[in-house]
Amino acid sequence: MHAPMQDRIDADINEIDLARLGRVLLVKKWWVLGPTLAAFLVSFLFVNLVKPRYTSDARLLLENQDSFYARVDNGERVDANGPDAEGVQSQIQLLTSRDLARRAIKKIGLQGDVEFDPLANGVGPVTRLMALVGLVRDPTLMPPEERILEKFSERLSVLSPTKTRVLSIEFTSYNPDLAARGANAVAEAYIEMQQEAKREIARSAAQSLATLISDLRTRVAEAEAKVEKYRAETGLLIGSNNTIVPTQQLGELNNQLSSARAAHADSQAKASLLRDMLRQNRIAEIPDIASNESLRRIFEQIVALRAQLALESRTLLPMHPRIKELDAQLADLERQWRAAAERAAHTLENEARIAAARVENLTRVLNDQKRVAGAAGAEEVKLRDLERAARLLKEQLESETAKYQEAVARERVKATPADARIIQRALAPQVPSFPKKVPIVLFATLAGLILSLGVIVAGELLTGRARVLPPALSAAQPAPAAVAPDRREPIFARQESDAPKDKEPPKKASWRATPVVARRISPARAIEGCVKVLVAPCSETGPRAETAVSLARQLAGQGRALLAAADPGAAMFDALVSPGSERRPCGMGELARGSAGYGDAIHRDKSSTLHVLPGGVADGAGMGDHALLVTALAHAYDYLIFAASADEALRLAPHVDLAFVLGEDEAAEALREDLAEIGVEAHLLDASACGDLAA
Repeated sequence: MHAPMQDRIDADINEIDLARLGRVLLVKKWWVLGPTLAAFLVSFLFVNLVKPRYTSDARLLLENQDSFYARVDNGERVDANGPDAEGVQSQIQLLTSRDLARRAIKKIGLQGDVEFDPLANGVGPVTRLMALVGLVRDPTLMPPEERILEKFSERLSVLSPTKTRVLSIEFTSYNPDLAARGANAVAEAYIEMQQEAKREIARSAAQSLATLISDLRTRVAEAEAKVEKYRAETGLLIGSNNTIVPTQQLGELNNQLSSARAAHADSQAKASLLRDMLRQNRIAEIPDIASNESLRRIFEQIVALRAQLALESRTLLPMHPRIKELDAQLADLERQWRAAAERAAHTLENEARIAAARVENLTRVLNDQKRVAGAAGAEEVKLRDLERAARLLKEQLESETAKYQEAVARERVKATPADARIIQRALAPQVPSFPKKVPIVLFATLAGLILSLGVIVAGELLTGRARVLPPALSAAQPAPAAVAPDRREPIFARQESDAPKDKEPPKKASWRATPVVARRISPARAIEGCVKVLVAPCSETGPRAETAVSLARQLAGQGRALLAAADPGAAMFDALVSPGSERRPCGMGELARGSAGYGDAIHRDKSSTLHVLPGGVADGAGMGDHALLVTALAHAYDYLIFAASADEALRLAPHVDLAFVLGEDEAAEALREDLAEIGVEAHLLDASACGDLAA
């Protein structure tokens, strides 16, 4: 682990001795109680000796007060609720303005009041001296409202509750009645200012509108005169349907032409139908023939003769004179019948020819009228422009006249509605707003207690007497963090059996982690996501490799751990994953060449939950990018233990957190120093401890 990690681990281990702090506070209790009692007495005297102040508040509701009948509907949308958030803040600025304060001061009559008027008790010598040298203005030369204005503004505050259009006007004074009168006076002065502002706006609007209306009347008269003059010059007189005469005549001719065409078509159809019926000898079915009284009598005679002829034919022969007479009479009646039908057909044909002539005549007249109407079209366009201009001026005149009448009405009405109303008038308060005795005494006492406790605790922390180290360090040195830990302290210590030696044979020593392991590896695990440990030199089987295995198996009980042979081709961990097998397991060598993945190169320890990455088969391949390998493994494990030779340890050192050098000779010390120069935290583990741990 690097030097910054060492500092973080030391800061994490050093704890505060709460028991010692409690004893120190008990010893120095009077240093705590004294300031606390003093704060209590001072605050108690303050709240009882200071002159109380009273605060009264009046409330205004901002809303549109225009009545429905007084408002002119000009198409504009009026917000009946009142202003938005920005408008509320603007009204607050108006309530705290100097002009409104002067009105309120005059309304209350604060001139000569001892609380607000500096000249109520006369001008003191200090004030005269400061006015003489020009530091302050001479109060005697100032208007009464100006003298009182500063003190009045300090006692006035205007607030608006969140998401409301309500303004709370608060006024503070030593006199509760004066506090109520001050708040009410400010609210009333605000309403009066708004009413005056509206009347002034109406007065200015009426003056400007009067001039505009006079000008508009002249322009409207001129525009209407131009319209009438142009209509008279061009002859574009208005007819009954509010249209010009040529256009109206054109419409009438078009209607007559349509009627004539309909009549011609009707007559022509009837004549054609009558001719067809005559050819088919269906004269009796012709509507005009059937409805004619004379023809109907002829038809009745024909029917009677036919009946008589049939009766006479029963007794007489066809050549009988009576039969011939009857036949002659019947033929004469049929000729009359057919002649009447022919005359009706000729009549209908004549009507069709007359209708056709009328259609032709109307068509010629309509074409002539079209030319007349077309000639008048351009002149009518110009006439419409003149009429439109006159109409717009007239509408503008009517609109401005309505506004003028409204402005005049608002100017003359004294009770002009303001855009606010008083919803709560101020009353004389019964309880002072300052001082609040119980809260002030309580907070002052607590502040004295907390400050005195903080001073004592801070002193103990700054001197270091309130911090304590773990027992392993406190037994070795009296002051924590005063001496650096011994780099040669063994990591594993022998733990003998508790049984007496003369009663049972000695057992093999079991190994436990010394406090250095807990002080180095466990805090590093709390800080880092994965702790990377290097054990070197460890390039062959034996006690050194077994030391790395023992350390890795202990860490596997605390989290996910991986024991890796950093040297490709090293056989030190083959027996852990494939005992008794002659075939070398896949490992670091294949991973370095890229012939195997992480899932193929990592194996499970047969005796524990430890994962093992053996050396594999090197075939001359060396390690590639150590950073990529260590980063990939750190995402999957909590602890990474690399067993490496001295050369491989120096290449791997920049990527690990802790390094344990096995041995106590000069070569081991030199390796530890080389690792420390690289920046890794390195410790020595003596060889005797390695042998016992392996056993």
